[in-house]
Amino acid sequence: MHRRADILSSRVRCFLAVPLAEPALADAQRVLTMLHREIEPVRWARPETLHITVQFYANADDDQVRTALRAANTVVAKTKPFPVTLDTLGAFPPRGSPRVLWLGSTQESPQLVGFAVQCRAALRDAGLEVDDRQFRVHCTLGRPRVRWSSAVRHHWLDVVRGYRTESTFTADQLVLFESTSAEGGAIYTPRATLMFSQPAEIADALPRSSLVER
Repeated sequence: MHRRADILSSRVRCFLAVPLAEPALADAQRVLTMLHREIEPVRWARPETLHITVQFYANADDDQVRTALRAANTVVAKTKPFPVTLDTLGAFPPRGSPRVLWLGSTQESPQLVGFAVQCRAALRDAGLEVDDRQFRVHCTLGRPRVRWSSAVRHHWLDVVRGYRTESTFTADQLVLFESTSAEGGAIYTPRATLMFSQPAEIADALPRSSLVER
């Protein structure tokens, strides 16, 4: 039997997210490579785990993690896979010095928005806190390390205006990622996967993934 320490650490930073899949994943990774050359200094996301966050928890214990998975599963189990199109670059906040650079959708993907809203409602009904801000379809690409100069800001806006790539992937799963601090940026490790239209039993023990962290 797994000891508690073998399942998840007593408190974890974690989040539920829809991972990018091909061909959008490869396109997003190419965008990251391009931005590495064009914009600095930025703490860039790790290309292998690009995702669209549904709900983030900064300090969750084992029971809260299981509750979150069980609540989200009520929505995932009745959701059919759907397309998501990513076709624009942006930043939060949209004016001034940005804190987050992202790849998103001008079409806002009503199916993904509806899915996220339903998941948050299920989490809230289960007694968990949820983000009350309006859900925006976006994949975080990076976070500026320092406040940008006007020259860097204008260059970023030129890059945004010149972006012409449109790619679509099929969203078919919701993943629980654990976030751990590391040199070069946080590492996101998948701990549980819920497949759309496939009801899952959430085990009392959530074994650690065998994924090799990179």
